[in-house]
Amino acid sequence: MQGSKAQESDHQEQRIERSGGETESQGERRNKMRRIAAVPWVMVLVVMVVAACGTPQITEPPDEVTVQLAWAHQYQFAGFYAAEQQGFYAEEGLEVNLLPRPGVAVDVTANVVDGLADFGITFGAGLVVDRSRGRPVTAIATIYRRYPLAFMTLAESGIARPQDFPGHTTRTLTPGGSAVAFEAMMTRLGLDPHSVEQLDVGYDLAPFFAGELDIWPGYLPNEPLTAREEGYDVNLILPDDYGIHLYGDVLFTTDRLIEENPDLVLRFLRATLRGWQWAVENPQEAGPLALKYDSTLDPAQQAAMMEASVPLVYTGEDHIGWMRDEVWQGMYDLLMEQGLLAEPFDVHEAYTMEFLQEIHGGEQ
Repeated sequence: MQGSKAQESDHQEQRIERSGGETESQGERRNKMRRIAAVPWVMVLVVMVVAACGTPQITEPPDEVTVQLAWAHQYQFAGFYAAEQQGFYAEEGLEVNLLPRPGVAVDVTANVVDGLADFGITFGAGLVVDRSRGRPVTAIATIYRRYPLAFMTLAESGIARPQDFPGHTTRTLTPGGSAVAFEAMMTRLGLDPHSVEQLDVGYDLAPFFAGELDIWPGYLPNEPLTAREEGYDVNLILPDDYGIHLYGDVLFTTDRLIEENPDLVLRFLRATLRGWQWAVENPQEAGPLALKYDSTLDPAQQAAMMEASVPLVYTGEDHIGWMRDEVWQGMYDLLMEQGLLAEPFDVHEAYTMEFLQEIHGGEQ
């Protein structure tokens, strides 16, 4: 009996050893399969890490754009400064360089036509004259929708309206600029433009304050503010109030750029109009933005001038930058009447609504 029990025990131990050996072999095989199955996932993870960390992300460099301003850096271009400093240009993939105009001898339109700048700013009548001379430039928006010219007189002079002008003196009028508005206003009222003597006194207001001349043609947001700061009470006579509707600053580019890269024109204009919208809504902050480009400017003065510019930029009638056919036609007609156009042409060639309509959906 004992022998059979011992034999049974040996058999059981053998069965246990065999069972244990078989179990160990299966476990090893399962572990190997797991390791093999895990290899593809490890490879995937390695590829993902390499893709995320080993390969730099490629970004397109911004398009460089140069704008020739109509004058030195000041509040007058606050919308452009805002578009740059608020990041609107960057959002459109643009890097914009704003070139000041060092003096009247610099031909803004020529700089754009010659490729020194992609866009430029000039006054509406001036662009019509340029187009009549065969210059291939086109306005894409107007910034100052009201002409900022104001004929300023001292209140004590008694000169309060154009009918009071004959027999008096004015600072020299700019051909194609203030001269156009002056002659049109006087002619419309039945007055002789030559009944007012023009004196060349430069740009210093001292002779005007001293009474050496009677009428000062100036920039509405500029000289009138200076006069009042100096303690003078002045009258302002605006051609716009007498039916002479001209555009002030207009933004233009070449026909070639419009044809070859309309997307660039659209992106630039869209960002610029956003900048002007911001400037109109925040004039006290927008004016001093000019100090980034000229630290000698007075921030309070720049803010006040921008505040005075708001009604010229946003008239409450249409979108900022919007242009009307009748204003362009009116400018053309005045220039033709005064013999200032080199050749007659279709004034619709001087401007395009293509980009404004795309930005605003065709709505005024």
